[in-house]
Order: sequence, then structure tokens, then C-alpha cells
Amino acid sequence: MKVAAPDLGSAGCGMAAQHADVRQASPVGRCGKAGEAQSSRGRPGILLDRDGTIIVDSGYVGSVERVKFIDGAAEAIAAFNGAGIPVAVVTNQAGVARGRYGIDDVAQVHRYIDDRLAEHGAHVDMYLYCPYHPDGVVEAFARTSEDRKPGPGMAKAAAAALNLNLAASLVVGDRLEDVGLAEAVGATAIYLGASDIDRPGVWSFPSLAAAAPFILERIAV
Repeated sequence: MKVAAPDLGSAGCGMAAQHADVRQASPVGRCGKAGEAQSSRGRPGILLDRDGTIIVDSGYVGSVERVKFIDGAAEAIAAFNGAGIPVAVVTNQAGVARGRYGIDDVAQVHRYIDDRLAEHGAHVDMYLYCPYHPDGVVEAFARTSEDRKPGPGMAKAAAAALNLNLAASLVVGDRLEDVGLAEAVGATAIYLGASDIDRPGVWSFPSLAAAAPFILERIAV
């Protein structure tokens, strides 16, 4: 479904941990205690892809020098924060398995993203990434994993840590893997791209900024 929406105008926390196959930043500090209950059924949240959604996907972004924000993305996240909606980033990082960069580089990129988001009054409540790929050259990460999108692992980890109701949440990204993740966990899929996607129940927008008003209207916290 293609929905026209106006762009928004101008308007990480925790220490590294490992949850099964997924690497994550534990939601502490401003995010509250890990897994702190908000309701018996959980709350709706937003699961954002990283490359191609928040920052430009230039291929294997493993250093801060290669980070370039997509116009309006930081403002969109700030709007989600202002509405009290939990925001988690879920990203495949096969560059680790392929030896392009290491897990410390991923953490550095996420710290840099946090710093830039803070300049817009925005923050991400939790980062999760999957460093595994079956064709990897780094032995420790060269395997399949249910956490690699479209597998459900990262979404389930985010739900457990942030007390999310995935059926009431949205997965937002620019790849079919993101749509597949939404379908795997029963969430609503928001596809970002220049063209529509012919898939039932999928909402399409050109960018995160364009999708933000629809997302804010759809989620009531």
C-alpha cells in the first residue's frame, strides 16, 4: 500500500552484552531497568533497520567516517521519543563475519549515531545487531543464526528487554528482510523505498521522515 505523507520538518545506552546470537546494548540508564514491566501485555514499539533507514546504506558501514544520516531520520526518531514510543535498532551486520570490520567498530558507529541523534534531541533505546553470516570468513561468526533478519531473534530480544508487544509494534526498513521480520513476529511492516512493494499488509513510504506521521498516528502509547 502506498501512503502519501509529508516529511517532518526540523524539529544507546548501556553496556555491551550478548543475548544468544544477537549482540545488543542493554537498555539501562535513561531507558530504565532492563525488562521493566510497563503493562502485563507489553507496549507497542518501533523496530528500525539502520543502513538505508537511519543512515545511508553505502555498503558495510563499519567506521564513523562512512556514516551519513538520511534527511529527516533524526527528527523522526525525536518525534517517536517525544510520543513515548520505545525505539530499537535491529540490524544485520554481516561485515563482521566477512572480516570487513569488528564488533568494536559496530559499537563505535552506534555511539557516533547516538551522539549525532542527541544533537536533535533524539535517542535510540536499544541497539541489536547480528554479526553472523553462513558465508563469513571469520570462523567465530561464520554460521547461520535465527537472529539474522528475517529471522525473529533480534525482535524477540528487543521485546523481552523493552517489554514490547510485537503484535502492536512496527518494523521499519528498506529491505525485504525487514518485511520478513515483521511477518515472522506478527508486527506491522513499513517498507521504505522509491517504489511501492506489492505485498499484502505492507505500508510503503519513501523515507522514515515521510512514514513518521503515519507511525505516530498508528501507535497510541
